Parts: sequence; C-alpha cells; structure tokens
Amino acid sequence: MKKITFASLIVLLLMLIPSLVSAQGIQQQERVQDPSTHLIGSPTPQGNQEDQGVQQQTETGNKGIETAIQSLNRVAKRENNPETGEQIRSMAQNHEEVQVRTKTALEKMSQRNQAVKFLIGPDYKNAGQVRKDVVGLRNDIKKLEQIKNKSLPADVEDIQGAVDELQVEADGLETQLAEQLSGFSLFGWLAKLFAN
Repeated sequence: MKKITFASLIVLLLMLIPSLVSAQGIQQQERVQDPSTHLIGSPTPQGNQEDQGVQQQTETGNKGIETAIQSLNRVAKRENNPETGEQIRSMAQNHEEVQVRTKTALEKMSQRNQAVKFLIGPDYKNAGQVRKDVVGLRNDIKKLEQIKNKSLPADVEDIQGAVDELQVEADGLETQLAEQLSGFSLFGWLAKLFAN
C-alpha cells in the first residue's frame, strides 16, 4: 500500500511540474514585456517583491567594500614597512575580486526560476561561493585589526574605517544569503548533497 501511495505521489508531481514551469514562464514573459516592472520604486506584483529586494541590495551593495578598498589603498601608499604595504595591497585587490564574485553569485541566485527553486532548492553552488567570500572578509578583518595595532597613528583611522566597512558588508552578505536560502523545496536536501 505504501509503495502505491509513494508511486502515485511521484506521478502526481511529474504531472504538476510542466504546469508549474509553464506558469512561471508565462509570468516571466509578462514581466519582460511590461517595462514598468523594471523601474526601481515601481509597484511590483506580490510574488516578485523578494526578487526585487535582492536585486536592489545587489545593485546598491558592495559600497562598503569599495570604501574599504579606498582606505586600504591610502594606507598602503603611506605604509613605511614594505611587507605590510604589500599585504594591504594584496587584501585590497582580493576585496575587488570578492566584490565582483559575490555580486554575480547573488544575482544568479535571485534569478533562479521559482519552480526550480521549489523542486530542487536554491543555488547551493553560488551560496557556497558567497559563504567562502564572507569567511575571507572576516579573516581579513582579523588581519587588519592586527595591522592596526602595529600601525602609525595616521593610518589607524583609515584601517578602522576599512574594518568597519568590511564588517557591515560581511553582515549584509550573510543577510542576503539567508534570504536566498530561505523557503521550502521538495528535493533541496538532495541537491545540497550533490552541491557540496
């Protein structure tokens, strides 16, 4: 009896998948054809509010990394110790790469089809990339705290500003990631196993 129930559930799901995907495709097509939905601040359909919030966050996001990079570049130019200056320059370059990677990963996650997200869950591959970059930012914050303790008084303010901006940015990325990973999916646990 349980085998028949499980088999009928699978058949039912297989019958519903094409209708869910086609309904999502029609909704996507309507959104593309209606230019008013592409304007920031315009009213949006109820089902699209989450996607628009993520899109606005990724468009305005990473400003903290830009500010931190500017502060770190100023410190690197003034730094008398060549080893510390090179370490700071390397960190600034790494943060530029992180900025591009996280923005791309979050955009890909937000653009995932809702039917696919319901069936197999969010994009765990890009979620892993964002997590990895957040851990890297947190490690750089610790390194900058150590550098700040050894720095000249003129550099302390710039380093502390960079630390503060990176902290805010890492917290914001974690919040965006949690929003993208929230929700229910039927086979998300299986997709998560294969993504890791």
